Amino acid sequence: MRGQQAIFENNDEAAHAIFRYLSELRPSLNRFTLRPFNHYSPEFTEWWFIPSTDWPAYRYSKLCVHKFPRCAEETKWLYTGFYVEQGLDGELAGLPGVKHSLIMQPNWYWYEFLHHAKKGEMDSALVEVLERSQCPVLLTLDVYEFNHVPSPDEECPAPYDWIEYSIHSCETDFQLTRAGNKVLAQLNACTSMKELAQQLETMDLRYFWANLVIGIRLQYGTAMKGSWGAAEIWHNALEPWNPWVR
Repeated sequence: MRGQQAIFENNDEAAHAIFRYLSELRPSLNRFTLRPFNHYSPEFTEWWFIPSTDWPAYRYSKLCVHKFPRCAEETKWLYTGFYVEQGLDGELAGLPGVKHSLIMQPNWYWYEFLHHAKKGEMDSALVEVLERSQCPVLLTLDVYEFNHVPSPDEECPAPYDWIEYSIHSCETDFQLTRAGNKVLAQLNACTSMKELAQQLETMDLRYFWANLVIGIRLQYGTAMKGSWGAAEIWHNALEPWNPWVR
């Protein structure tokens, strides 16, 4: 897959440039707190734009800049877009290694995400990103067993299972580009955001942590070689999701 090239060599540069851009563009627009997943490895860790100063911020939907794939492979992409997390079921509270902050509460955005996605209300953001960026939109969902949930400031473990879809047209039809092969296999037939949300709502994922990202991928670059700076990333990839960050 070929893509647009950013002017940034890593996520740290990109995230801070976007944050500065928002502050300079209109201070009231920058309602975000910028936080990295791993303070000790800022260059290519996930960076989140969080609509709160709370930490941990699992319950909020977010904007993100991170590397894809997380593991070491030949080609790496700057993956930027919308981010939402599903926590662990309450019956796991108190088990060894399960922090209270990982237990999903009624105020987590995940529930709101499923509600709006089932009604097709988030498709407009997908279309807007497609039209503005002229890039395919990619949705990835990765899940982790309850005793292997990624922990801030530590190396992220490999997911238990993950799945990926690409969206290329304004009809927002999903194309499966990476099949789930364990617990997510039943999602392989989903062809829309609505179907995905319906399936997720009925699946038994009580013992899994889930990260869902909807965004575009850019090539890392430099100021000399790239064409996408902070303004382009914000307007083409992130701004359409801003109303859904809560």
